[in-house]
Amino acid sequence: MKYLLTIMLLWTGISTGLSQIKFSGIVKDRISGEALPGAHVILPSAIDRSTVTNEKGHFLFKNIQAGDTVIISFTGYNEKTIYAKPGPDPLDISLERDEIKLKEVTVKSTVLGAENFTFSKLSPIDIYQNPSSKADPLVAVNTSVSSTTTDENAAVSFRGASPNQTGYFLNGVPVKSPVKYAQLTNTGTLSIFNTDFLKKVTVFPGNPPVEYGQSTSGTIVLEMADRFPKYWQQTASISMANLGYSARGSIGKSSFLGLFANYQFDEALQAVNPSNFENINAFNSIDAGILLSAHHKWGSIKFYQYGLRDNYNFQYRHPSYQDGFLQDAIRSISTLQWIQEFSNLQVTAVLGNSYVSNQFNFGNLNYTEKNNDPYGAIHLTWLDGNHLIKTGYSYWLQSKFQTGQFPEYDYAMAPEHPSFTHSGTNEVAIHEAYSFYRRKWRKHSFGSGFRLGFSPQFSEHLYSYQFNYLWQPISGLQLKAGLGRYYQVGNTENNKHFYSHQSGIDLSYKRAQLAIDQSFYYNFNGTFANIKGSETTFTYNPNSKLQIDQSISLINGNDDDIQWFSRSFISYKPFKGWSFNATYQTFKGNEVDFITSALFNNNLKVFQPEDPTTRKSFNPYANFSLGINKLFQLNEGANGIFFISVTNIFDRKNTLSLNYNYDYSNYTTNLLTRRSIYTGLVLNFISKKN
Repeated sequence: MKYLLTIMLLWTGISTGLSQIKFSGIVKDRISGEALPGAHVILPSAIDRSTVTNEKGHFLFKNIQAGDTVIISFTGYNEKTIYAKPGPDPLDISLERDEIKLKEVTVKSTVLGAENFTFSKLSPIDIYQNPSSKADPLVAVNTSVSSTTTDENAAVSFRGASPNQTGYFLNGVPVKSPVKYAQLTNTGTLSIFNTDFLKKVTVFPGNPPVEYGQSTSGTIVLEMADRFPKYWQQTASISMANLGYSARGSIGKSSFLGLFANYQFDEALQAVNPSNFENINAFNSIDAGILLSAHHKWGSIKFYQYGLRDNYNFQYRHPSYQDGFLQDAIRSISTLQWIQEFSNLQVTAVLGNSYVSNQFNFGNLNYTEKNNDPYGAIHLTWLDGNHLIKTGYSYWLQSKFQTGQFPEYDYAMAPEHPSFTHSGTNEVAIHEAYSFYRRKWRKHSFGSGFRLGFSPQFSEHLYSYQFNYLWQPISGLQLKAGLGRYYQVGNTENNKHFYSHQSGIDLSYKRAQLAIDQSFYYNFNGTFANIKGSETTFTYNPNSKLQIDQSISLINGNDDDIQWFSRSFISYKPFKGWSFNATYQTFKGNEVDFITSALFNNNLKVFQPEDPTTRKSFNPYANFSLGINKLFQLNEGANGIFFISVTNIFDRKNTLSLNYNYDYSNYTTNLLTRRSIYTGLVLNFISKKN
């Protein structure tokens, strides 16, 4: 009997060891399919091993027993109990909304229906953890494989297209010129969007949905937060180029308020990095915003108001004149969004206005430009099982006023050189209607849509159309294909319009620790170029401490000259609260028309360059940067993040453009970011819960 008991105990121990498994899952909202970061995952058999989901809704248990009880809970959702089981892929876990808890505050979000499209989503945590983003959403987008921006600008170029072809939408309202003048320093907050108040950023690198018009390349859709926690959170930040403050929280059972302000300055940055900013005379900006949302039976409403004052003075060396180039801007953006749901139907109404006043002053150039762009739209979305129909109408009035003094000759810009005055207003009003239908069938999904535009200023027919297809043969593998025609109107004296034809195929393969994405695309633009390209992204997470990303993009234009982009990213978290990041970016250098001769103009007493006859290629761009973040806890209600980054650590001299001397016989180079140190501190203060 003693031996039998011993054998039974031994077998129990062996079988227990053999039944230990690795169990992972992704927690999502059942309706929207969006990940739920911060959900509690409780292991009753070992409470001390309980965890929370990361920013992608993912959790992982190692060495637990098959059949162990796992409890998932998230505020506002019904608790769910599952049992651990082995499997090669993370288990999809959908949580139902707790309607009893949320009946007073039902937060409604726009239904995107973009599964068939090639897109990516960025949450605020994705942006903050990206060492190259400088906590700016557009800079974070510029680190993606589809970005072909070559000047360290926050304005995004997608797949070889011009940045002017990219569409930007904030809470459903189109926004033009989304960067600050101070972004030319490549530090601080570069774009006009505040990451603290963002809900998500959805990026369509090509073939964007027809509901977002006026884009002939990719589209970036930014949504501000729908709600804040019941408790109040205040954030104070200080860095070498920025002072910031924000506060957000609830002001009732169903209303939420957020406020922020930032001030950018140049003194500390220039003192620490004098050689990198020797051509910057001065820059500063101040911006502020207010976000108010309320959720009632009659719908969810969200109001956002943003204001900016931006000043930038850099040393401009023109062959005919050298002095400070002054740029000043005043900007105001207003958006109002209302969402209501009726069974399977969602109605969204959007109103907004974007106002910008720009002033430019250099030599004989001195003019003011004002843009006022009111916008309104209504969208209807019907979702019933495998069927989705979206339709809508929008009206956009783009008004531009220019007045001032302009150089008569681009090679003669001194104050005494000839100039002419111009004053005038140009308006473009466009009415647009669209419809899109998507049908899911087993492992397939088909979609098609069109967009029609009418403008009194255009005699041409304006129309877009698109087709897309999604196939998911097995878990973790999917194929997407799409093609379409897109148009864009320009508010210019000639009222030009542009169009592009885009087609692409995307393959995606994702496992627990590995993700591979491969894209092939062809874009035909009747005005600019025919572009063929390939994009490859490889992501590897061997453990919770290490992440490796590698992306390569190849582009072949009309001249059969292949342009390439390579981006490498490594993140390592060796200790609790510490994060070490390294990035390396390289791409083919730009080409410029090289001026080889000039004739002296006796009347103007200045040299006039002859037409360029040769092309000059710059050396390939290369930038290796390091960053360190330290998360620390002060007490129960306060924590902070200290960060330091060294950009272009090897001080690579990446050329942006050429500066010629007075007779064009010699030149110097304008360089992009030299080696620079940037550091700062962010403090978060959380009040006690109500």
